[in-house]
Amino acid sequence: MGQYISRAATSLAFSAAALLLAAYGMREVQAQQINSAEPATPALLSPPAVMPAQQADGIFARFYLGELSKPLANLLNEHVPVLSSSAEAQIPTPGLLRKLQRDIAEILATEGYFSAQVEFDKSSDGTRIDIKVDPSARTTIKSVSINFTGELQTAAEGGDTEAIKRRDSLMKEWSLEQAQAFRQDDWSHAKTMLMEKLRAYRYAGATLVDSRANIDADSHAATLEIDVDSGAAFVIGDLLVTGLERYPLWLIDRFHPPKKGEPYSSTRLVEFQRALQNSAYFSTVAFNIDTDSTKADALPIEVSLVERQTRDLGFGTGVSSSTGLRTEVSYRDRNFLDRVWDLRSAVRLEQKRQLSYADVYLPPNDNNRLDSFGVLFDRSNLAGLLKTRSALGVKRSITNGMVEQRLGLNYTQEKVVQNENTSSETERHSRALVASVGWTWRDVDDVFSPRRGQRAQLDFAVSDKALISDQRFVRMVGKYQYWLPVAARDGLLFRTEFGKVFSTSVDGIPEDYLFRTGGSTSVRGYAYQSLGVANGQATTGGRIMAASSLEYVHWRTDTLGVAAFVDAGDAARNWGEFKVKQGLGIGARIKTPAGPIALDLAYGKQVKRFRLDFSIAIAF
Repeated sequence: MGQYISRAATSLAFSAAALLLAAYGMREVQAQQINSAEPATPALLSPPAVMPAQQADGIFARFYLGELSKPLANLLNEHVPVLSSSAEAQIPTPGLLRKLQRDIAEILATEGYFSAQVEFDKSSDGTRIDIKVDPSARTTIKSVSINFTGELQTAAEGGDTEAIKRRDSLMKEWSLEQAQAFRQDDWSHAKTMLMEKLRAYRYAGATLVDSRANIDADSHAATLEIDVDSGAAFVIGDLLVTGLERYPLWLIDRFHPPKKGEPYSSTRLVEFQRALQNSAYFSTVAFNIDTDSTKADALPIEVSLVERQTRDLGFGTGVSSSTGLRTEVSYRDRNFLDRVWDLRSAVRLEQKRQLSYADVYLPPNDNNRLDSFGVLFDRSNLAGLLKTRSALGVKRSITNGMVEQRLGLNYTQEKVVQNENTSSETERHSRALVASVGWTWRDVDDVFSPRRGQRAQLDFAVSDKALISDQRFVRMVGKYQYWLPVAARDGLLFRTEFGKVFSTSVDGIPEDYLFRTGGSTSVRGYAYQSLGVANGQATTGGRIMAASSLEYVHWRTDTLGVAAFVDAGDAARNWGEFKVKQGLGIGARIKTPAGPIALDLAYGKQVKRFRLDFSIAIAF
């Protein structure tokens, strides 16, 4: 589309600026034309007509930029080759000086300085040339006119309330305001955003017909005019799916696709694409649409899929500061029993814990509900307790925007002894059938490595003696995290959590429903789950728990950072026995696709010891 800049007095050839800035690696400036009767020569001063004898004899000189505002100086230093720190001395011929004048003026014009004055001041020995730049007044935006045509304008003129609201919203959200400084980048960005917003809903084939930035260099004012054709209003047609071989076509309907007859919405398509991409079944999801106006009444959506392998067998090894060395074998079947059920299972052997589990996830239904069931066997020897637990359960997760709701029913059997040499008389057995409900609210900029945002979680669990349980209790747990960006890279993390079990006695309550804390994800500087109720040489679970943490992370590069933190918390029988334990320290952070790896050296104030903790510091 033609794009024009005009002025009454002095004119600039913006097409030359486009070529120049492209050569320097800047964003291409679209070709623009200036309407003027004057010659197209920048208003610049004093290019020498005749070179001094010493220059003609081949004496070289270096160029230096004179006093100028820091943003403009940085711009010129970056994009004028003779001003770079590595530039070699050059022979200052009249042709070179005229080119520098032209280049500098055209670069400054992209920032709204259309009347720049450029002079050269040569040193007495001819080896140094200072470039004096007077950018003059900056051009500001005088007015903006956005002219719509197409079906949007037709509907608005016909009194369609939705069309009127949409048109007015687009004009209101236009990013360039009156009296704002004119910049070429801002002008291009504003037009791009206008078109993206228009195409996002209904008008997928909208086009930018024309745009004009009329510049009056004498009054330093810009008048902006834009002509936009919305085109036809598009409606969703058929989904044309390719790439399905292992999984049935009906599986696609479980991920809430846009329905035939819905108004076209890029947001709906992105949500559908994200749901497919994040599922267990597809590794790549790509959409293609043809915005030919003849297809507006039933726009076909082409969905190209790359399926994941049906079965995976994995082996892994690692180490944890909480449970020691680890080795693991995992098996996954995404078409378990030929029902497109997702089986996830593993056997994990650690120095202080041995775990095996098998969970089956059913395909989601079309209202974002995900059902699952599973079984688990767990044996651990932590904080003086040898615990053996078996459990089975069912769970339903429902996601609605930023809120996830969980409903569950679990049956647990547990045996606990204080150490392996204790006689059978000291064993404690417990069982519980527990119904649970919980909510998680997330509003973060990155799920795996947040820098800005919040996360809140609240869970309730209920058990009763009347339903094959050894004790009646209600368990409540709340967690909150807040991320605050600091400066360009750094971040501050605040975390707090609390828990309470309401019951007349802890007898018969499985340890898994009581509280112990301490370790890399709670109070650093103390051994994993070592904070709780002291019982001889062991630590058992209490009915209350609270912990908080404040952490500052400074990222020295995009992937490496250092952290300083303060933790505090405890678990106890009751608030009367609750004693805050404190830990403080420093650590290293390494960003990975799975989240930041944290390596922390913490000092436990109450135990008067240093402890090394490491973990993957993901938020959820």
